[in-house]
Amino acid sequence: MTPDPLTRIVKMGRKVDPIIFETLAQASSSKFQSPVVYHFRTGGKRMRATLVLLACAASGGIIEDAMNPAALVEMIHNYSLVMDDLIDRGVVRRGKPTVRVKFGDSVALLIAMLYRESLDDLIEKCISPTKTRKVAVQAMKDIIEGERLDMMLEQAGRDDPYLKTQRVLNPNFEVYIDMIGRKTAALFKAASQIGAYSARANLRIVRSLGEFGWKAGLAFQVMDDVLDICGNETGKQIGKDIIEHKLGNAAILMALRYLPRGKKSEILTTLRSEKVSQAMMMKVRRLVMETPAEKDCREIAEKYLHEAKARLSVLGKSVYRDGLATLSDAIVSRTF
Repeated sequence: MTPDPLTRIVKMGRKVDPIIFETLAQASSSKFQSPVVYHFRTGGKRMRATLVLLACAASGGIIEDAMNPAALVEMIHNYSLVMDDLIDRGVVRRGKPTVRVKFGDSVALLIAMLYRESLDDLIEKCISPTKTRKVAVQAMKDIIEGERLDMMLEQAGRDDPYLKTQRVLNPNFEVYIDMIGRKTAALFKAASQIGAYSARANLRIVRSLGEFGWKAGLAFQVMDDVLDICGNETGKQIGKDIIEHKLGNAAILMALRYLPRGKKSEILTTLRSEKVSQAMMMKVRRLVMETPAEKDCREIAEKYLHEAKARLSVLGKSVYRDGLATLSDAIVSRTF
């Protein structure tokens, strides 16, 4: 079977794995190394690492100069995933038990902390460490704020006093876009900018690639939401967002625009239930899939994709610029 375009193009991102494993080995004791690298060994697309490498080469740089920056961005991403699974009590990631399920919540927290504290080791090995650190730190701040907004859009499931008073019950699509912009698109933007900095590119290229990454990240998350509800083989729990009471999902928000009051009420009642059963989750999926929500979301993602690719015009023609365009195309056409 011929690999899909996304699988083919992100193979280059796998080149950062030895750097990540070496960094973690130097930061942990021998008895802790197996749990520490478990999350990276479960798979992952290395899409953000690939984005750094392509951005560097497309900006006129040398891919080898972007290897440590690419490992840095991939480490940030996977740090956020381990933390996300702790916050959401996730049980499956990439088709395998999450770090918290495999080793327990306390150990998973230590592993995430080790990832976070290893970032500076990688930053010091980057071509432009000061600029890279500034972009990386801002991305992590954005991810934290995005996670907070995501939790505020949950309709039940947590007893945290803060969230009980801050819960958003009737979000519009702009609130959703703000949330995914911070939680997801910010790191795509950072990856593109850090790649450009690795090539010592001028500010115009850095800004244009940042805008490319931002729009591509928005497209990625909209499609991720669609696959959560409408997909079949994503390596994650089917309907995970429904089980986690999340109203901050593009497909659900879009479906609510179409459904009559009774069916809309069914979805909201499920999301606001203390516990969402498998049968309840499947019912919500069916209701969403009765509407044109998937089609609408794909069109939104395509719009962001078009806007992202337009930002590549600042770059000279090259196979690497084409690679960035192909990567962004694959984000929208992907099935996992």
